[in-house]
Amino acid sequence: MLDIYENQEAERAEIYKLFSALFMKGPTPEIVEEVKEVFRIEPQEPSEEIGKDFAAVFLRPDLHMSPYESLYIFAPGEKPGLGGKTAREVQSFYEATGLTLAEEMNFMPDHLSVELLFMSYLIDNGRFEEQKDFIESHLFQWVPGYCDEVQRHASTAFFKQAANLLKEFILSEHESMSE
Repeated sequence: MLDIYENQEAERAEIYKLFSALFMKGPTPEIVEEVKEVFRIEPQEPSEEIGKDFAAVFLRPDLHMSPYESLYIFAPGEKPGLGGKTAREVQSFYEATGLTLAEEMNFMPDHLSVELLFMSYLIDNGRFEEQKDFIESHLFQWVPGYCDEVQRHASTAFFKQAANLLKEFILSEHESMSE
């Protein structure tokens, strides 16, 4: 029975890592193939088109659709923007678990890929209470709505499907941890 549980936890961690890689590195041909294989999706677009869609949706200079929690969740009276209270709260969460981000990562702590990678770290280290707290306090608060926006703005079936899969995964994780 313990082996089944360990396998499930390893699978959860790998799913978080895969989603993290997709939003961190962009849709390399290897990541696109892995997403297709793991989630059994069959978008027909070539990798180049998926890459252009990634740049158009996530790398806009106006930050519209940038995957940072602080652009979507911010304190009353605070304007949405990179950094701020939300980014500091996420950073504090990491530090409370003893984790520090490598300087060469080049992402703020509230970037979607960093938050997803952090969840894989918590799973890999058996830190269930912190997983539950982080899902509730952060991922559940902004990722489902963000994924809805990605689905509206993406032009490829690949990113529409990936956003829907991430949304459903986060909702499922939240529900299972709330029981």
